[in-house]
Amino acid sequence: MASLAWFCEHGNLVPGWEKREGGNHPDGWGVAWREEGEIRCARGGKPAASDPLLPKLRVRTDRFIGHVRRASNMEAVGAKNAHPFLLSGIALAHNGTFYGKIGEEGERRRVSDTLVFLELLSERWKERTFEGLKKILGEILSDTDLVGDYSSANLLIAAGEGLFALRVFCKNPDYYTLFVSEKEGIRAVSSQPPGYAEWGDNGGWRLLENGELFNLTTGESRFLP
Repeated sequence: MASLAWFCEHGNLVPGWEKREGGNHPDGWGVAWREEGEIRCARGGKPAASDPLLPKLRVRTDRFIGHVRRASNMEAVGAKNAHPFLLSGIALAHNGTFYGKIGEEGERRRVSDTLVFLELLSERWKERTFEGLKKILGEILSDTDLVGDYSSANLLIAAGEGLFALRVFCKNPDYYTLFVSEKEGIRAVSSQPPGYAEWGDNGGWRLLENGELFNLTTGESRFLP
């Protein structure tokens, strides 16, 4: 939780992006975790660095997603549009913007394009396997009618016992980053590695390749076409 507050204030400020009041990513936060065999979720619409709800959360789990947001659509700022979204047992956090039919439906319904993407993913991902996820993500992201000329599909996905990370960017590779670390049996993914001190000099973090889908449960990688 402390890492979310830190990232809200300091995270991933790249050339061309100005620091904003409330932090670099002040537009809401969310967490998803596995508890008693279910994926649970909590979200807030205030900056993670100052929201009194965040420090009160007590989560003990072996599967966890945390997200702080910098919204591209300021009308969508708020707890209901904070990431991750949870639907049909799938939690999904996204960095980037979809266009095409997904973006158009999000604008029409005044909801996040990520929620529309998750609705489509939950409908198509019937076989909740790693290979099944790779196949469905590849199909959706290669359909320009659905996603348009999207900026990035950096995704964190939790479902059942599975936890997955995808890095796909079409522009701004210095901003749309995802790093993975594997140390002492613990696998972690971060868009910006938090506090190298707790992981060693560099923590063994490596940048996921463009199109790489990483399985945090097994340590395997697959690549989208």
